[in-house]
Amino acid sequence: MGAKHDTLFRTLAMLQIIPKEPRYKATSTIHAALEEKGFQVSLRTIQRDLSSMSSHLPLICHEGDGEHRWSLSSSFNDSRLGLDTPTALTLVLAHEYLSGLLPQIAVDQISSQFKAAQQYLSALPSNHYSGWANRVKAIPNGKTLIPAQIKEGIWEAVSEAVLEEYAIEVMYLSRKHNEPKSYALHPQAIVVRHSVSYLLAIVKDYDDILQFALHRIQKVERSDKQFRPLKGFDLTDYIEQGGFNYRQSSGPTVLKARVRVEIAWLLSETPLSEDQNLKPEEDGWFQLTATVPDDQQTLWWIQGYGAAIDVYEPQAWREHIHQQAREVLGLN
Repeated sequence: MGAKHDTLFRTLAMLQIIPKEPRYKATSTIHAALEEKGFQVSLRTIQRDLSSMSSHLPLICHEGDGEHRWSLSSSFNDSRLGLDTPTALTLVLAHEYLSGLLPQIAVDQISSQFKAAQQYLSALPSNHYSGWANRVKAIPNGKTLIPAQIKEGIWEAVSEAVLEEYAIEVMYLSRKHNEPKSYALHPQAIVVRHSVSYLLAIVKDYDDILQFALHRIQKVERSDKQFRPLKGFDLTDYIEQGGFNYRQSSGPTVLKARVRVEIAWLLSETPLSEDQNLKPEEDGWFQLTATVPDDQQTLWWIQGYGAAIDVYEPQAWREHIHQQAREVLGLN
């Protein structure tokens, strides 16, 4: 079984290495690329693999110059390899969900896998799957805005710089300026938040993380400056410490409130925190206690339920909610 698995993984790796027509790669080049990926096999083994693959896949052998060169048919689509029904359904759900969150350019880069999943499900012979499109949906939580449009080539250039760790020169149109401004950036991470994608980067010799919205980047070029990683930077810590929330304080706060039964049901299944406590009251309401982040995001979530949540603590939140209600009433 181990040898079969090795052959399978090696075959999948070769399918990634061999280009489509009209490009091609020599057997020795394929062998060297496999060794870089960690496959320690002889050139003769690779030759046998390629010959075997030719009988099952549209693999084209070009003879000449004393060595075989290999291409895949331009019509070959490897995105359906390994698909089964659960995987196809998962991909369809992912496509529906991500299309409302990620920029279109990012979704387009894996559209072939999504399309293959749709074709796979549509081609299933059983009548049980004939109406799959009306039976499988992914609904984001809350209102989602249309993702901000990113200029062509920006997503690819920025994501490559983040993963390969090199500095970039960008032209950026910020909210403060009417004209694009040039920056030399050292990319540290990419974060997709709601409908906007952000590049987290440091500038010059400063250690402060700055956020650059990708849809405001007008141009990206690789910089000749040496890349400078931010020592000790941890993306999870950055987010948890309020990098994308409007923090009221550095630590958490204890939320105490009365909630209606429908909110109690929601929170009993999807809690606000690990220490959340819900206690029923005689009037049908529930007492809620939970340790939550002291940030604007949590406060907005509470306000979204209006009169269904009556906040007691923190006192500042209660006063803010009441002030908002008074301002709304004042508009009438």
